[in-house]
Amino acid sequence: MPASILDRVRQGALGAVALAMPLWPDVLPALLVLLVIALLPWQRPFTGLPFASLDGSSPLPWVLLWYAIHVLGMVWSTNSNHGWFDLEVKLLAALIPILFMGAPDVWRRYRTAVLRCFLWASALTMLFLMLRAGWLFQAELRLRATGHYPDGLPYTNIFYSSYFSPWLHPSYLAMYAVFALAVSAFAVTRENRSRWSHLAEGRILPALLVVGVVLCASKIGWSALVLLAAQVLGVRWKEANVRRWLLMGALSTAAFFTVLLVSFAGMRGKITEAWAALQGTEDTAHDSSAARRLVWSSAGALIAEHPWVGSGTGDVKDELVRTYADRQYTYPLEHRLNAHSQFLQTAVALGIPAALVLLASVLVPLVFAFRRRQHLFAAVLVLTAINWSVESMLEVRAGVIFFVFFAALLTDRPQSRTGA
Repeated sequence: MPASILDRVRQGALGAVALAMPLWPDVLPALLVLLVIALLPWQRPFTGLPFASLDGSSPLPWVLLWYAIHVLGMVWSTNSNHGWFDLEVKLLAALIPILFMGAPDVWRRYRTAVLRCFLWASALTMLFLMLRAGWLFQAELRLRATGHYPDGLPYTNIFYSSYFSPWLHPSYLAMYAVFALAVSAFAVTRENRSRWSHLAEGRILPALLVVGVVLCASKIGWSALVLLAAQVLGVRWKEANVRRWLLMGALSTAAFFTVLLVSFAGMRGKITEAWAALQGTEDTAHDSSAARRLVWSSAGALIAEHPWVGSGTGDVKDELVRTYADRQYTYPLEHRLNAHSQFLQTAVALGIPAALVLLASVLVPLVFAFRRRQHLFAAVLVLTAINWSVESMLEVRAGVIFFVFFAALLTDRPQSRTGA
């Protein structure tokens, strides 16, 4: 295949994956197949040492090791069907690092263009969801005005959580949006582009994303938004224009959030759920915040039983469900919940050493990112760490794709001092 055509295919495949993550997740499997084929070393074989393009400052070798431990964990698993399914879900954690080693410059060459695709896709997704919610809201208002009252939850629910984001879990959508905000702050808006580009990518799109994060009603998404605002303020404090817009945005967001809390009982419920969970919970908890306390307690007990090798790649879900049944934890048992923390999930499945490898995949690169002033890389690593603390995000393809894709995209040459 001619080099120019191959480069166009690679750029198109990378951009298409970035666009599809928030906009059309259902087509991601097909696009990922195209990406894998495009990134194969068509023009030349792998050269040099296998890991010459990677070192510990990138998450990629760590997640490759983490996946290898999952493969090893099949040895002491009894539920092989679930184990093979789990390996298939996590397969990109091995494929992307290997493909990156074959063509590392491809990812770096198209980095900014792919990041821009993700920024626009995330903002347009939020805009579409807001328009959808507004349309459904006015349609139901018109029905109610004629004396027809549809069954179901209050019609204002369409503006938040899974009702607002029906095809993508709101926690994932909020994570995408916060990262897109980081892209706007640390990557694309620092280029010498037209006034319109700066207005769109530095003002309009971030406004849509912030409103979207609030409407997703993801508590960890709200926390990530606050942390990102603090990072941007610290990094770009000397830029008066950025400082002014950021402070104005923070005040506007706080006012918008307050209006939602006062107006919508569902939004208030998110806060009261979290507060109640902090105060303690019963075995019959019926919300996600309280249930986390139950599943974390169960995961801790299983880790204590098998601290070094875990329950096995294929047996982790069975062991968690058994523990819920033994402890009579009704809600987690009925919903067959995972550990709701990727670090705990890994420790239950494969032991504390495997969990430490996973922890190293974000903490070690984070140290290097701070030292090298790679602000965007630092943002995605912090965002990943806090989301993994309360969600088992690598148990689904969406979580695996997000992390390994952007880890590859933001990985610089070993010993590089340049930022994203």
